[in-house]
Amino acid sequence: MLNQQCAILTVIDSYIQPLLIHVLSTDKLGVCCKTIEIDSMSSSCGKVQGDRFKLSIPYAKQNLTWNVLFDSQCPEMGPDFIFNDNTFLADMDVDALSAKVPSLAKWNPNDENALLNVLRELLSCYKQHQVQLLQKQARLQLEYNMLMNSGEVNTEDVEVILLPSSSKPTEARFLISLSVDVSQLEIRTCKSESDIAMLLVTFSGTDWSRITPQLYFSKSLEESLSGTGELHLPHFPSDTYLLRYIPKVKKYIAGKVNSVVQSLKRRRDYIAACSFIHHKCLLEYDSINCKYVTFLVCVDDFFACVHIRFPFGFPQEPPLVELRSIYHLTQRTAYSERLKYPYDVSWSPKFMVERLCQTIYSYLQTFKFNSIKNCSGNQS
Repeated sequence: MLNQQCAILTVIDSYIQPLLIHVLSTDKLGVCCKTIEIDSMSSSCGKVQGDRFKLSIPYAKQNLTWNVLFDSQCPEMGPDFIFNDNTFLADMDVDALSAKVPSLAKWNPNDENALLNVLRELLSCYKQHQVQLLQKQARLQLEYNMLMNSGEVNTEDVEVILLPSSSKPTEARFLISLSVDVSQLEIRTCKSESDIAMLLVTFSGTDWSRITPQLYFSKSLEESLSGTGELHLPHFPSDTYLLRYIPKVKKYIAGKVNSVVQSLKRRRDYIAACSFIHHKCLLEYDSINCKYVTFLVCVDDFFACVHIRFPFGFPQEPPLVELRSIYHLTQRTAYSERLKYPYDVSWSPKFMVERLCQTIYSYLQTFKFNSIKNCSGNQS
């Protein structure tokens, strides 16, 4: 994201630039796994380089728009702020604000983390503001207080917001960072962020009785769980509470993680069986993710490649098996056929491969005939 906003950074006043770089390069400010974005650069004194801008700050799956107003003529002074929520800090006196946002009250222009620290403190204030609004709604107050007193989640792992902010709220959102054990997942393709599961629960309707749960994963975890199928969260009855629902979601995620682990183990065992049965004819296989394996078969001096690719649903779904001729081309690609064969998820990987090989060898003469027939016009 920082690279995408370099054009904006080049037109900002030089004393603000290091402050912004630290803000925009921060991977995670609150619960959300999103970075802060910058927009609408302008100048307070007509200079080419700007000292005023908008920041889009992720919070509770919303984007808070905060205008940050520096003064290039007084670089030693901290910024002013304009918030898109008019109720936020509306009645707070100077002493209370100084206590809650000390990094702004004691602004240090030489500290490159100064702006980031102010944003963290302001975001904490905004969360406290939303919790206070929440306490005015009996159902929401009960949900939040039960959650905070349970020890199931930490205070910093929960963000709440009532929408819209400018009138009587009709929607309340709880964004909760869930502690889940993903240590069994061996393959990590994204190392830049921690593995995070976030539960977003939206309350709406009369007495906040309409409840919609949604589950989000950090990028690294989403990639790891991408092969486990669509998300079907447990039902959230209107007469239950978040405190009782969260363990069900954690159990659901644990099941997803276990599916990934078991699928990898079965794929690895399947490839090992192929290697054992065709150890002299093994051409290639995926040694990391175990997603495919290719080996050579022969009957009556006719050779063909067997390419096996594992679907996301393996072992519940059978591997995709393709026979490829090493002699014949059609439209400049090797002639191939998708093979149908007996399969049962309860079989051992070794028996799966043995039954597959029986089908391959019984069909190989037919495949030879088909490849010659379909590609005879392409032979030189």
